[in-house]
Amino acid sequence: MNRPTLNQTMSLTKFAKEQFLLGALLLLCALAFYYVAVLRIDYSNTVLLDLAPHPDATEYFAQTQALRREGWPSIQIGYDKLPSRYPFGYAMLMLPWLEILRGADTVLAPFRTSQTLGLLLLLTVFVFYAYLAKPLMGGFAVLLLATLPGFFTFCRSSLSEVSASLLIVLAFMFAYLGVKRERHWKIYLSAVLLGLSFNVRLQSMFFVPLLLGMAALPTRGRPLRWLLHWVALPVVFVLAASPVLVLNAIQFHSPFKTGYDFWAPYFSDKHLLFLPGYIPGNAVNLWRQFILQPHAYDAANIFGTGTSFVPAFAILSCAGLLFIRFYWFVACAFFAGLSSFVAALCYLFGRDGRFYLPILILLVAVAVLPVTWAANNLFAGKRILAAVTVFILFAGACLGYPSRSGYNTHGINRMQAWDALHFSTSSAQSLEFLAERQFTRRLSAEPGIVLSDIDPVYLNALLPRSVVAAPIDGQHHYKWSYTWRYDRPQAMALVEHGLQQSVSVYALFTSRDEVATKQSRLPTVPGYEWRTLDNVAGSAAILQLAPAESDQKAATPE
Repeated sequence: MNRPTLNQTMSLTKFAKEQFLLGALLLLCALAFYYVAVLRIDYSNTVLLDLAPHPDATEYFAQTQALRREGWPSIQIGYDKLPSRYPFGYAMLMLPWLEILRGADTVLAPFRTSQTLGLLLLLTVFVFYAYLAKPLMGGFAVLLLATLPGFFTFCRSSLSEVSASLLIVLAFMFAYLGVKRERHWKIYLSAVLLGLSFNVRLQSMFFVPLLLGMAALPTRGRPLRWLLHWVALPVVFVLAASPVLVLNAIQFHSPFKTGYDFWAPYFSDKHLLFLPGYIPGNAVNLWRQFILQPHAYDAANIFGTGTSFVPAFAILSCAGLLFIRFYWFVACAFFAGLSSFVAALCYLFGRDGRFYLPILILLVAVAVLPVTWAANNLFAGKRILAAVTVFILFAGACLGYPSRSGYNTHGINRMQAWDALHFSTSSAQSLEFLAERQFTRRLSAEPGIVLSDIDPVYLNALLPRSVVAAPIDGQHHYKWSYTWRYDRPQAMALVEHGLQQSVSVYALFTSRDEVATKQSRLPTVPGYEWRTLDNVAGSAAILQLAPAESDQKAATPE
């Protein structure tokens, strides 16, 4: 074998340095975009602080507060400590931010957690490619990821999609390294990461076919050792996933029952959560997004423009399939992605683009292949026309053009990168958060009971522990459970209990207009009446249950 000459070695070293510098420059561009599009958002000027309309964020936040206060994940309605319908993994990830934030800023913990994990995912992707001695490919991948609409949209959300995606992506990275370097411990680490992601999003279990990569590792004439690895691998995965399984067994007397069985038993009893009949509608919704047609409203509309991916990115991903060399890991990764994709299509809520986010992020590794091929050909002065075409697609994917912004709009000339840099939900603030703040400033110094149409789980997570919140009557988001019930009789019993214990009873409304329409729903207690507290600053209205004036006059001696 001929050794490279000194000039060839210097040329290769120079080329490697140039690749690293270009990759680092692309990383800086991605981080700059991420800072403006995600990290710089002022949530206080949006309606997002109410953590609605999805109950996910509210219950994640409530579980985090419960973990911090009591060491056990739960949600609270009135004096009842109840299980959440969602796993507690994301709540655990929020704990560091809950320790950092103070006072009213604690409500930002879900958003700060997603922002932090998104930034960590960007850096992880670049470090992974740099470790493989492919820094230029890493730069292209990071820029594609940072500008992927679904990615930056959910990085600024209060939901758990980015945290689950980070664990899944790490699992794919270590599975790849385990197969490539023939290291069993990396496959085991991949199983641990997948198990941990199961504690964040239960749908992560559909990526389990990735672990079949263990079969690619050589046995070296030791069949017993090979068998032990195959027995140990699922054990490691189950142990990593066991926290949520153990919690389910404690709360619902079965590791395979979840909070959905408690709060939405109709769907689980009738086996309606996953059905092949949902595939046509969910697939059509994805196709409409690809061909730039209006599609169903989902969480991406709350935290962004409603677009999760653009056609240019999808075309690059399809082109990248032509550059993949088939071997065992690729087959395992493909079946893992396909399994998750089909499961999302079969899901009752599969029209929501957030359930496809891990797959979209993983597709970045495929979409970057033709871009790197085009860059190498441009440097070599070959296949210029094809390379320029690929870079036009790359520019379209990074800019997010052409695309559609907003729900049920008709224009397709939007640029997602531009819209990301000018993010806003509305000029209004969260009325529910403001109402809770005004109540806390005015009345939180003493024990009390609060009845409100504001989500009681949200209020109990924000209010001091001396104050408990409950719904006004049966018109609330937690009325579908067969096990736990709360309606007018329970509201009356709660109020009477407070009066017997000499605890103040209040009603909280987001505005004074609500009082006129909703006061009639408040419990009626003989000898008591609801009085408006006039010295409450702000738009919220607070009523207090106090002895009726006629009874007070009758009790006063002349």
